[in-house]
Amino acid sequence: MKKIVCFLSILLVALLVHGKAYALPSGPWVSGVTVANLTNEQANVQITFYNQDGSVALSFNGGTIPGNASKTWYLPSHVSGLSSGFIGSAVVSSDKQIAAIVNTQLPSGSNPARVGTSAGVTTPAETVYATQIMKNYYGWNSYCAVQNTGSSAFTVSAFYYDQNGNQVGSARTQSIPANASYIFDQSTDSGLPNGFNGSAKFVGGPSNLLAVVCNFYNAGTGSTDAQFHSYNGMGFGGTTLYVPRVVKDFYNYQSGLKIQNIGTEPLTVTITFNFNGINYTLTSPSIGPGRSWGPYMGDPSQLAGATPSLLGVSGSGSAVISVNDPNPNKQIIATINEDNRVNPAGRGVTYEAGLPSEASNVIVFPQITSEYYGYSSGWQVMKIESGTANCTASYSASGPIAAFTENFVLSDSNPSFSRFAPDAPGMLAGPANDNYNGAVTINCTGAKVIGISNLSFRYDRDTRYGNLTGDSFTTARGINK
Repeated sequence: MKKIVCFLSILLVALLVHGKAYALPSGPWVSGVTVANLTNEQANVQITFYNQDGSVALSFNGGTIPGNASKTWYLPSHVSGLSSGFIGSAVVSSDKQIAAIVNTQLPSGSNPARVGTSAGVTTPAETVYATQIMKNYYGWNSYCAVQNTGSSAFTVSAFYYDQNGNQVGSARTQSIPANASYIFDQSTDSGLPNGFNGSAKFVGGPSNLLAVVCNFYNAGTGSTDAQFHSYNGMGFGGTTLYVPRVVKDFYNYQSGLKIQNIGTEPLTVTITFNFNGINYTLTSPSIGPGRSWGPYMGDPSQLAGATPSLLGVSGSGSAVISVNDPNPNKQIIATINEDNRVNPAGRGVTYEAGLPSEASNVIVFPQITSEYYGYSSGWQVMKIESGTANCTASYSASGPIAAFTENFVLSDSNPSFSRFAPDAPGMLAGPANDNYNGAVTINCTGAKVIGISNLSFRYDRDTRYGNLTGDSFTTARGINK
């Protein structure tokens, strides 16, 4: 088997209630893994799970995945051999090009729900940045799972920075065995002050490559404080970033942007939002090296200075973040939050802005659902080049739904397109129990694209499983190929 790998640096079937090593959010946390076959040919898949000491916990034969399709394993039900309380990492191998996403969640049916999604890492890096790190910040905490993707153990150094870009304390160091992961838990870090809200950098050193996933969360005592956000650490920055989805006053949802300067010089950025075919620009103050900045769309004071004014604007759109006076010493990364603080309060997601180098003419969403155990997805695609893009979305067959396609067009005035999966033309009409859980592949001509997908429990679309409160909302970047 030609080994094409995808690193999963996550909690897997982790039954942990304030354990001795970490003070992670309490509850019987579990994971689901979805692997997408990015080729037209059948793929053979193997998943190897690693304990934190680097030993193999389980080597699991995932069988085959048809071309352009995906397969999901909800670990408590579909993978026997992992003991309760397992916490570790995994490597997905295949003889074909693959991509993976991981849901870290409370068990299905938990009320309130808590779930976050991250992508399997196919391009690890020597240095990986995390934009949102917290310790008891208005009740919010975070942790980062850092995986050694190499063949031998090496030491990882973690550096923390406050909102002004100042390093907080000395480097935290940890030796991590090959393929294993270590959790840097900010909530128990005595070197971070209570109320800390900043960023982090994880360094493996020359040729020591890392995969990083971070999660931040609030108390989880009920449905209104059950938010659980997952995002991938970023090993590479740029001078232009693309944001496929940003919302303002959209069914009570608001976006927030966190833009971090990972270069060596101060810089300013211009954000160009596009809502309903109209561009709105907002320029940042000076952002020093290591420092982060970004507006919350629900606070008019943070949008002051936008041209034209964003007051009264509402809906779902996209954005481009550009460094002003760019040069190689001015590099940025960004994450985007979306949450609902009104009704149903407590839902939130985070995803990473895209680099031009990550865009392509083909993008894959490994897991799209429609009325599947109560969950339904949406996806949004954005072009990053001028001109018209003609696109086709291909849905794989799943349950009672046969494979089907739909077409859409991206233009300079309307560079993004979104689809709520139950409304796609090949689904059953109305709330008719599609039971769809499959992959969607986007092919575009005329321009390269990036995109995201999300899912949440939608009682308004599927009443079979009762209502579910809490944070069932999760988002992940699409996989470009």
